[in-house]
Amino acid sequence: MPWTKLKNIILIVLAVTDLCLLILVGSQTVQSNRLRSRAREDSIQFLRNRGVEVDERLIPQSIDLLPQTAERDLEGEERAAAALLQGAVTAESRGGEVYRYLNDNGAVQFHSDGTFSAQLDPAAFPLGEDRAAGCLALLEGMGLEGTILEEGEELLFRQTWKGAPLFTQQVVLVCQGDALAGIDPGRLLVGRPQEDPGRQAISVSTALIQLLNGVSALGDVCNRIDAIQPGYVTAVSLSGTAVLTPVWRVTTGTGSYQLDAVTGAVSRVS
Repeated sequence: MPWTKLKNIILIVLAVTDLCLLILVGSQTVQSNRLRSRAREDSIQFLRNRGVEVDERLIPQSIDLLPQTAERDLEGEERAAAALLQGAVTAESRGGEVYRYLNDNGAVQFHSDGTFSAQLDPAAFPLGEDRAAGCLALLEGMGLEGTILEEGEELLFRQTWKGAPLFTQQVVLVCQGDALAGIDPGRLLVGRPQEDPGRQAISVSTALIQLLNGVSALGDVCNRIDAIQPGYVTAVSLSGTAVLTPVWRVTTGTGSYQLDAVTGAVSRVS
């Protein structure tokens, strides 16, 4: 048999093999998705049987937020400080892994646990008529995304990452008239999160059962689920590594709770 014809036969066999493998993997994925969907439906029905009112539309189809870690980024902190202060900054080591950056427009300070604060010259930070929009623009210039939760003489800013709220990363923005005068000590995440392969999120069905059991263990009664907001909470190790854990913030008819989407632990939210 000529080599050209034999080569064509080999290529056809390989293509058919690849197609069969693709079909097999696809069918396994479809089956896995069906099983997860069925488990979710069963857990919703279980809650209803236990007297919990549940609108199925409120329950996520899956837990898409993955556990993350983020190493402290000193260079990133300096860039963020320079962006906020609108110019080159002088860096000072204050000891204990605390760094302060300053110029004529003010000073910014970062701690290893993510604590962040700033003292600013209001004349250098006019916000315009919409103070919330002005503050968000300044923070976005630092590379930080987020939302304003409360407005008044002070504004409460919560950081987000890829659209997901970071529930523990909040700062208070202090205004004087229509200018920003400072940022009270709070926590912000400057390092870039990376997926943590050592931890895995639980399934939606497991999360729902853990939620009911956890609320009961706290001595509370859950009779209705009003809202579920996925997001992250962050804890920082002594080395400065931030550990981002996916959670659900769950609003019920009797209170608000936080469910750890890795361990399934439930705690009250004030």
